[in-house]
Amino acid sequence: MLTAIQTLQEQVQYNCSISDANFSGAFSLCGLLLRMRELYKWETGLAPWEEPEHGLILDWVEQREELWQKLEGQSSESLNLDGEELDPFEVERVNERLASRNLLYGAGYVLGMKPSFLLAEPVESQLVEGLRVYTVDHELCRDIFASPVMRQGERIIARRHAMACLLWDVIQEQRPSVRPALDYALAGYGLNTRDLLHGPGNYGTVYQRMVAEELQLWVHHEIGEALEDAFPGDVWHQMVANTCQTLAEVFIRAVKDLLADTHPQGLLARMIQEDRKPSLGLYLAMMRPLSKMLFPDIFTVFPDFIRSGNWSEVDRARRKAHAASRGLAARLVDIHAAADPFDHARTVDRIIEDVIRPLGIVEGMDVEAEGESNGMDVAEASAKSSCGGG
Repeated sequence: MLTAIQTLQEQVQYNCSISDANFSGAFSLCGLLLRMRELYKWETGLAPWEEPEHGLILDWVEQREELWQKLEGQSSESLNLDGEELDPFEVERVNERLASRNLLYGAGYVLGMKPSFLLAEPVESQLVEGLRVYTVDHELCRDIFASPVMRQGERIIARRHAMACLLWDVIQEQRPSVRPALDYALAGYGLNTRDLLHGPGNYGTVYQRMVAEELQLWVHHEIGEALEDAFPGDVWHQMVANTCQTLAEVFIRAVKDLLADTHPQGLLARMIQEDRKPSLGLYLAMMRPLSKMLFPDIFTVFPDFIRSGNWSEVDRARRKAHAASRGLAARLVDIHAAADPFDHARTVDRIIEDVIRPLGIVEGMDVEAEGESNGMDVAEASAKSSCGGG
């Protein structure tokens, strides 16, 4: 007979599979395969740099696609815990019942309003700026979308495995435009790209130290987000729900991410305070094109920063970007306030024509690639919307 926790684990993973089945088509083929590879590594316990046997992963992909076909169109199911039926998005109630079992549950919406679920074992818990930060290592359940750090109300979840995979993808990708920033960052940890790619297992301890340190720093993105007031009340959640799976949604998320990063108590401010020079290199190496367009000054000051190690120009760029982002947020809020609640397409058009296009950002940008920002959070469970189910 299954224990209560085993039953819960099956239920949560089932909801993960339902979400993946309903939203797998929202990704490009390349993006989907990359996510499936990461999910396979998690299920089989492979390190980020370990590649699965070709035949085994092909069989697994086929089986997963068959499962998705059976589940497509279904809605997330309720959770039965200790004889009580709980809505899968009632995060607080579920966690109240799991507190004595050293388990942590997460549920919310990510890019495109895709439901995302997590069940994990926290290994650390600390209070930072009034928010409870949980670090998780062993994850019992997850879906195809895994963000290294996510916030739900006053709770932040930092995921070591997701961070390790994300950093490895950046190292492996080696985009020429950010190679100097990546090399600078790795050198700060006593690593280099060539050695890592040729023998990653030889540097496992150092690599995991880098993962742990960067993950703790990234928590301050979520802190900056929690403290930022540019999007009042529930406005931001309404905006992403009304513009889901469009460039407008990705842009709104990118503005919010930049506000969090550049907030006086956000990621970059903490980086400066702690003199985390390698972290600035990683921050630049992980930025996507849309974020670069919104924050070009950080790349302008980086060469001088490498030579001098002086944070003053970086901080000046941070403050300038924060002010500019608040201006963009104000324009987005105004459009939302004047929008027809029954004509979301018109709202999307207005955001694109009045805010995005004047910045030189074209509509044909890869929405999925832009959505893979380093600060993507799982929206709070209260942000329910008819778009995407849940």
